[in-house]
Amino acid sequence: MAALSAGTALTLLRMMGVLLGAAAGFAVIDEMSASTAATPVSRRLRQWLRCGFGGLAAGFSWALASAVASARLPEGAELRVPGMAVEAAVCVALGLLAASVAGRVHQGRAAALAATGALLAIVSVSLVTRGPYWPWLYPQEGNWEAVHYGWLAVLPPALAALHWAGRDLP
Repeated sequence: MAALSAGTALTLLRMMGVLLGAAAGFAVIDEMSASTAATPVSRRLRQWLRCGFGGLAAGFSWALASAVASARLPEGAELRVPGMAVEAAVCVALGLLAASVAGRVHQGRAAALAATGALLAIVSVSLVTRGPYWPWLYPQEGNWEAVHYGWLAVLPPALAALHWAGRDLP
């Protein structure tokens, strides 16, 4: 088995975080929502269960990929997994949020596809912006810690917005 460079592993794990965020949005969509207006359980609970399952599946998949990538690194190379895990968690939370919001406007898979487009638009904009606090720094850059405090600061508002998006409408 060939060794994997730390730079390649970093890029692959970041891309996987974004793609898992987009994929997790498909877990939020309820194909039966148009025909099941009256249900004994609130929408908020159903949405949190879907988000929980989608988020757990994405988190488990990312952790497994991270373990495989870490095992394939050459001797002495390291990945800054905690910082990258926060990046992936934010991407998954934003993917779930985008799908929850799109689910209010579109039905079925169209909502998940709209959410995928929204997440990829957010990531694309963040990729073209540059500066000392660019969100996609390399681990050897000086602002790595500061940028990842920023990633960590974005996670609670994203989860709060996800909670808001899952509310019952009057």
